[in-house]
Amino acid sequence: MAKENTTKMLQRIAANNGDLSPKQLKLAQYIEKNYSSLAYVTMTKLASQAGVSETTVVRFVSQLGYKGFPEFMAALRAELNTQQKSAAQMMAFDIKEGQYSFPQDICKAIFAMEMQAMTDTLAGINSDDIQRAVEMIYNAPKVLIVGCGANVCCVRAMLFALQVIKSDIYSAERLGLPEESLIRSLKGDAVCVAFSTPRYPTETQKILKAVSDNNIPVIGLSNSLLSPIVPFCKLFLQVPDKYLAYIDCNAPYMALIHALSFGVCLKNKKLARKNTEKYNAFVRETDFYVNKDEELIEVEEKILSPRGA
Repeated sequence: MAKENTTKMLQRIAANNGDLSPKQLKLAQYIEKNYSSLAYVTMTKLASQAGVSETTVVRFVSQLGYKGFPEFMAALRAELNTQQKSAAQMMAFDIKEGQYSFPQDICKAIFAMEMQAMTDTLAGINSDDIQRAVEMIYNAPKVLIVGCGANVCCVRAMLFALQVIKSDIYSAERLGLPEESLIRSLKGDAVCVAFSTPRYPTETQKILKAVSDNNIPVIGLSNSLLSPIVPFCKLFLQVPDKYLAYIDCNAPYMALIHALSFGVCLKNKKLARKNTEKYNAFVRETDFYVNKDEELIEVEEKILSPRGA
């Protein structure tokens, strides 16, 4: 499937995610994880390092729409140059093997890992994609948020954030008869936001298959352009992960949830203010919180004001 010359190399890999052979997928996974060190690699060396044949490399390059390996490598170097310029503007958190001693350095290590994930995510985020996602969520009469297993925490965080400012917000954490019925009832009137982190719960793919069958556009958030949810996505936001820990790095996902929800607020400040006032009234009337006097603030005016200022 040929692509326009303006399409970036990693975007082409994502677009071909569902059409790659097992060997091509193995090569794609290697390139995505290691492309920063492949700027001047030969075809022979790339094939050897990825554990595939040179024939697989040739077919993979052709599948992406490049005329040959030199054109593919030029695109890879252009991609790398763009990433390096973005990353140079961020603070680096270089985590080296043996840098920390446990258990005394638990907080230092985990905080550094989460900050690295935040830095890498922000460096790769396209502001136009964020605005597109905000528009899709804002304009949809109904929103379905999907995530299973460890991703349930992201689902519930976004569910709570959007319910304050928008009605008809739903969630699906498994695929049963109630969820299948809900998806059928939503059809094209909704937009779906889906979370999937390694090791990619199979239940998430089942839900997104049902969502796609009902023509509901998907905004996907996952770690890799080769994530199994990418073929279902109309818009994909990547949260790259470098490090393996006991649990997933959720800080970038929570920051994106915050950014998208805040973006939806800004689309209609008057409506957001009205819904926020309703929420505050509910909190006061029901004694929902112990500290019920600390209400949700105006959407924009005090967003970066210190608490209590």
